[in-house]
Amino acid sequence: MRPEAIDLPMPGTRERPAIPPWFWVLMRAVALAGVYAGIYELITVETSFGTSVGSTLWPASGVTVSMLVLRPRREWPYYLVAIGLADFTMDIVSAGFPTRIAYGLAAANCLEPFLSATLLRRWLPGRPDLSRLRDLGLFYGAAAVCGPMLSATVGSTWYWLLGGGAMWPFSGRWYVGDALGVIVVAPVILTLAGTGFRPPLTLARRLAFALTFAVIAVALPWKFSAPVGLPFLVIPALSVTGLLLGTRAAALAVFVAGTVVETLTTVGTGPFSGAGAFTGAFPAQMFLVACSASGLTAAALMAGLASREEMALHDSLTGLANRRLLLDRVSVACSHLARRPGAVGLMFVDLDGFKAINDEYGHAFGDHVLVETARRLQSVVRGEDTIARIGGDEFVVLLDRVEDPESLPALAERVEQVITEPIVAGAASVRMRASIGCSITERHDESHEALLTRADHAMYAAKHERGDA
Repeated sequence: MRPEAIDLPMPGTRERPAIPPWFWVLMRAVALAGVYAGIYELITVETSFGTSVGSTLWPASGVTVSMLVLRPRREWPYYLVAIGLADFTMDIVSAGFPTRIAYGLAAANCLEPFLSATLLRRWLPGRPDLSRLRDLGLFYGAAAVCGPMLSATVGSTWYWLLGGGAMWPFSGRWYVGDALGVIVVAPVILTLAGTGFRPPLTLARRLAFALTFAVIAVALPWKFSAPVGLPFLVIPALSVTGLLLGTRAAALAVFVAGTVVETLTTVGTGPFSGAGAFTGAFPAQMFLVACSASGLTAAALMAGLASREEMALHDSLTGLANRRLLLDRVSVACSHLARRPGAVGLMFVDLDGFKAINDEYGHAFGDHVLVETARRLQSVVRGEDTIARIGGDEFVVLLDRVEDPESLPALAERVEQVITEPIVAGAASVRMRASIGCSITERHDESHEALLTRADHAMYAAKHERGDA
């Protein structure tokens, strides 16, 4: 009996033991506790109130909510324990709260990200995509309203019951600061961790981005800007950033504006300082609410418009051009023939027996066949050519510039070869066949419908010859 092969380490090397997954979870929890404690100390030192509740915004709320939203639910206990221990320690060491009060405040700060992340998991199928208006609204509702409201209510009630002081304005400061921390900080983390809507950065868009930061630099750091209303130029600038650059850029710009306002207001300077740091906290907070709403909402609206336009011109299953976009590009390609010699070609591809595939294997496998066919067509045509799906199993390839009309049969043969290769999904495997018809024109005045009709007739002629009609 032949012995089985055994992989042996190379001489002089030592196999490294695999690091268990829980180790990385623990490391992330430790890092989260360190970030939380660092933010707490920074805010406490920065403000003149001796506690984080006096800050214009509380960044740690955005960090903790983002952490739970982005990580699997099974890891949440580690992070919640880290948040609770960090908050409890800092409440005693940095803010000087009695131990009995610190217990309640730490529990309240754990409830906030837990409720926010739980609601988002329940309301959304995946992590929130803030470039979608619906996801943005649900994010605001769960993470900026429900979570901070529960935290502020529990924390201020505990504070009042144990003799720490009055519930109001303690609860109001807590809620607004935490809600602002979420809407200013969390969008940056979530958009950096996701995809979102990101248009290309053309020169005009880079200038718009630079202009937004220039407006922030001119309007926010100075007291003289308040009497003439300069701070409110930041709001339309953020809207323009969202419209032109998308959610990620808008979130970053809102974060920069929030950081500047938080720092200046709490140290008693800037346009919102008023007679003192805390006197200007409320108008500064309302200003940041307007900044976040204008920037992120504008970005979501533009992303929605772009998505609808994309859906109007592309096939939702394969991502290829649809009939409307194909005909438009055929017209443009033919119009170019008036200025340069050459030809425009169309290749009509119809999958034979596709209905039988759906009947035998189901529509899910049929969709897989269509997506794979689209991918294979893209692999054999030039990048400047257009591939469209114009029907259930009908594809059309627009050859924008045909230098040699005699090359079309060879291209059609390559297309047929790649389509006939087996398509496998799970236990199912099929080999498709395709009927292909081509048409070509050198006339700039030929209509796109006529060119497509000729290719369609050529495809049916090829189908009849093979007996598949």
